[in-house]
Amino acid sequence: MSRRWLLIGMVAMTVLLVGCSVTGTTPAQPCTVNCSAGTPVYQRTLSVTGEGKVNVAPDIAVMYLSVITRDPSINKAWDDNNSKTEAAIAAIKAQGVADADIRSDFNVSQQERYDPVTPQPTGEITYIERHPLTVTARAMTKVGALLGAAQAAGINSVGGVSFSLEDPTPAISQARALAVANARARAEELAKGLGVKVGKVLTINEYGGSVPVPVDKGYAMGVGGGGSSVPISVGTWEVSMTVGVVFEIE
Repeated sequence: MSRRWLLIGMVAMTVLLVGCSVTGTTPAQPCTVNCSAGTPVYQRTLSVTGEGKVNVAPDIAVMYLSVITRDPSINKAWDDNNSKTEAAIAAIKAQGVADADIRSDFNVSQQERYDPVTPQPTGEITYIERHPLTVTARAMTKVGALLGAAQAAGINSVGGVSFSLEDPTPAISQARALAVANARARAEELAKGLGVKVGKVLTINEYGGSVPVPVDKGYAMGVGGGGSSVPISVGTWEVSMTVGVVFEIE
């Protein structure tokens, strides 16, 4: 009898302990039904555009020069053109221009003569030979003297002179830094007027700018004389950069 009651007591104690263990260790469950969402938080931002400009003096000049000869004899036009071009190149090199800075081209065309009364071709042909030279000068103070020497030696057509920077990278970097600083200053000015504080940078975009490059102006057909130094004013170039920056408003 006592053993029966002892067994019943042990079973009851076990059930009690299990019940206490389950009740005491069950973790709180997250809300999955009928839960209310929190109010969304929107990030406040301030967008500005910054500009940076740097004025620099060009350090290269690109000249478009030509020797043009005309003659009814193609051989005569050819020989005259060759001799004048050789003399012009020698004169250009004498001004300190390297071989690598002289690019030479060559072309031949023909012009047929027409009778002014009958508008019929007369059979007379003039051969035109052109020998264009693209010359890069690196001594800005000698550009005028170089042009004068080239014309005296045989150059009879000048297509133009373009000034530029051989390496615009330092000027671009300086303009970019000024653009970023300008964007920051504009943001601070706007924030002060609005009574807010500028925070961290969220995004930044570069929109490019203007950088001087040589422009091929072609070859003018007008024949020029001369031989004296040509007055040249180099001036300065403007290198500019633009950036867009988005700041966080604290």
